[in-house]
Formats: sequence, C-alpha cells, structure tokens
Amino acid sequence: MALIKKDNISNIKEDMDFKDHVTAQIIFKDIKNSDEQRLEALNYLLETQTISHILKIVNNLFSLNLVRNHIFIDTIFNSFTNTHRDKSEEDFRELLNTLKNDNVYLRNACIKYLQESDEDAVVFIEKLLQDPNKDIRIFAVNILGDVRYDKSVEILRYFIAREEDVNAMMTAVDYLGEIGSEEDIELLESVKKSHSDDLYVNFGVDMAIDRIKG
Repeated sequence: MALIKKDNISNIKEDMDFKDHVTAQIIFKDIKNSDEQRLEALNYLLETQTISHILKIVNNLFSLNLVRNHIFIDTIFNSFTNTHRDKSEEDFRELLNTLKNDNVYLRNACIKYLQESDEDAVVFIEKLLQDPNKDIRIFAVNILGDVRYDKSVEILRYFIAREEDVNAMMTAVDYLGEIGSEEDIELLESVKKSHSDDLYVNFGVDMAIDRIKG
C-alpha cells in the first residue's frame, strides 16, 4: 500500500496545474522533485506572488551556494528584470536581507538586479546607505558608482560628508573621483583636512582629485 500511495502522490505532482501558491511553494521547496517540476512551480510563484514573498522563500532555501540551485536563482532575477514590477517597502526590505545572505551567488544576483533596475532603485539604495553593516553600505556605494544614476553624485557627496567608517567613506571618495566634477574638490579637500594624520585617506583623496582634474 505504501508504494501505491507514493506513486499516487508523484502523479498528482506531475499533473499539478498550481491552482494555489501554497501547493506550488511546497513543490518548489521539495528537492526530491525534478528540476522541471520545481521550475514549473517557481514560474507559477513568479507570476502570482510579490518580490518579497519570492525572496523570503529563496533566502531560507538557498543559504548555501550550491551549483544546482543557480538555475532557480537565475530564473527568479531574470523574471524580476524582464517584467515590470512596482516594488513596495517590503520588497526593498527583503532585497536588503538578500544582500546579507551567506550565498555569494544569490547576493551577486541581487546586486546585478539592482544595478539593472531603473531610478526606483535609488530610494532603496539610499536605505542601504544607512544600514548598520558597513559592508552593506559599501555595496550600496558600489551600485551608485557603477550604475551612475542621475542622483549618484549627489548621494555620494552626502554620504562622504556624514560617513564615519573610513573604508566606506573612501569607497565613495574613489567613485566621486570617477564621476564627480571640479565642484567636488572642495569637499574632498575637507575630507583630507579632517583626516590629516591618515596616510590612506590622504593618498586616496589626492588620487580622486587628480582624476577629476584630468
């Protein structure tokens, strides 16, 4: 009887049309199911659930960087990128949690998604810049510098003026040297003055100023 019951469950899963997200979620989470079944369930979730809901599942399920899970992570972030989604505060908070995940591949996929997002990501990035974790703040600075949103320079200026961690501040200084203008030299000189005894800061600021001057 046990074998017959198992076969019946398998047939039900294969024929499932995912009339509710709970069933799809169960099938997606079950690693005993085939990749095809799990991808079908995941696609249903992507069509019916919010970014935050998807990422809450993923953050719990993919804390380890296993190659076999890369296809699911890629599918998720490709869907986020290729379909227009209005992001809520809860979505932003879960994106932040994803950046804190131990899974490097998942974190990088999240960063890439933010880099490829439009200006609505700026609001979220400004939140990242206030995160207690300096590594998250550095992530946010990297996104601003690499993507170069219209407000990137303005946000970097404000961040440099108030940031207390030297490494995070100097990451912003380095990017300001790349995308800033001569009007930023005064700010950079003030940073150098405030850290006159720090050779690392002085060297980095001088390099940034030289790049701005060309």
